[in-house]
Amino acid sequence: MVGKALETLFIKIWVIIKLNLFFWLFSCCGLLVAGVGPALKTVNDLFVTHEFNYKEITLKEGWERFKQNFIRGNILFYGVVVLLSFLTYNLFLSVQIQGLLFLAIDFLLVFAMIYGLVTFQYALLLDSSYEIGLKNLLKLAFISTLSNFTNLLKIAIGIGVILFITWKFKGLILFGTFSMIQLWSFTATKSWRETIDERLGLHA
Repeated sequence: MVGKALETLFIKIWVIIKLNLFFWLFSCCGLLVAGVGPALKTVNDLFVTHEFNYKEITLKEGWERFKQNFIRGNILFYGVVVLLSFLTYNLFLSVQIQGLLFLAIDFLLVFAMIYGLVTFQYALLLDSSYEIGLKNLLKLAFISTLSNFTNLLKIAIGIGVILFITWKFKGLILFGTFSMIQLWSFTATKSWRETIDERLGLHA
């Protein structure tokens, strides 16, 4: 019993490490600037398809998916980068000004940043789960983020915890941070994706 539990734990740890190394490899293939977005999407694709079946997660399949995801992954990634940059700049300007009104604006800007990041995570997961056009993907991701405030908090808090642990243990940047964020987002949104499957008639 204990041996089986340890085996399961080691398999999960290995999948996290493997996917994170894939993320860095594919990011470097795109010279980082054009590689991070497709690499994140590829990590999502591989885990959504195979979950913890580590033998099925191969470099060959990852490379094929990375090439397929190159344009779409960059569109999604740089879309959220532009949005977060705009919100961060406005937050920087807003905190320079004192007053209750601007405190409320600061709060709204921070919430918008969290909302944008969570929507991006939803977009990655939904794009890996369904064949869907970009416009409809963004609509569905936007609706999904609004559909359950608890899931939004779960994803945001989970990412915050992972980043905090990474800050304490810098080695996770190479071996776990990015894959853990994607795996946590997958787990946190499981109930909503099952709801979508039921509405689409994908469950028997």
